[in-house]
Amino acid sequence: MTKRSVVRAVDILTLLSESKTGLTLKEIVNETAIPKTTAYEIVQMLLEKSMIQSVEGRQIRYQVGVQAFVIGNRFLRNMDFVSRARPIIDETSTLLNMTVFLALLDGNQIIYLYKKEPQNVPIHTASIGNRGDVYCTALGKAILSQLPENQISPLLDSLEFRRRTKRTIMNKEDLIIDLEAIRQRGYSLDDREVLDFVFCVGAPVFDHSGSAVAGISAAGLYSDHRDVNKEGEILMDAGLRLSRLLGFDKPGDHPAGG
Repeated sequence: MTKRSVVRAVDILTLLSESKTGLTLKEIVNETAIPKTTAYEIVQMLLEKSMIQSVEGRQIRYQVGVQAFVIGNRFLRNMDFVSRARPIIDETSTLLNMTVFLALLDGNQIIYLYKKEPQNVPIHTASIGNRGDVYCTALGKAILSQLPENQISPLLDSLEFRRRTKRTIMNKEDLIIDLEAIRQRGYSLDDREVLDFVFCVGAPVFDHSGSAVAGISAAGLYSDHRDVNKEGEILMDAGLRLSRLLGFDKPGDHPAGG
């Protein structure tokens, strides 16, 4: 599918989402100015993917389908999770006096959903909505470390390693070793792998099924005096509290170990 076709598909979905009774193919064409043959092909593709559904009658009308509803619900659930997670993120930021992030796994990247910066923050890092690489961020590695083999293997194969600093992990073998260390201690590290002067500690967040779906991390300037073990314990505790918001109820101190 070309870029133009994708834009047109989105236009049709948006149009149908605004209609209470659905639209005929002719009405879709009139509203979007998309050629009839092209509109028909896009509608058929959307039907195949359950993004829209057809309603039989004197004329076939099209409405938003179940898959679009599922995706929309996932988005709303994520946003609701962010709203409920804010007090925990804010409290953790105050406790550590560092910038604390919440991020979601999306393919082989993370998306920053929320962050809390302390007053007089010494560094400005990623913004909400930005993406980050999983292999060199504490957030990404925290999530990766808890994925099952059938998920992590193809994900690792899809990575394109780019050097950010001299400490950036640059191959799958070294990343696998790092992930095993994370599983053992329960928290992840970004030891100046993205920026030469920034050191981050992260922990995974689990959903009701015990799957790692998100991560929490604290970012600050690198210093030999930082108590990394203490930071890790604080973040694992915050990660567990966030996990419980998603229905996680596995017994034990920390679902990630450590």
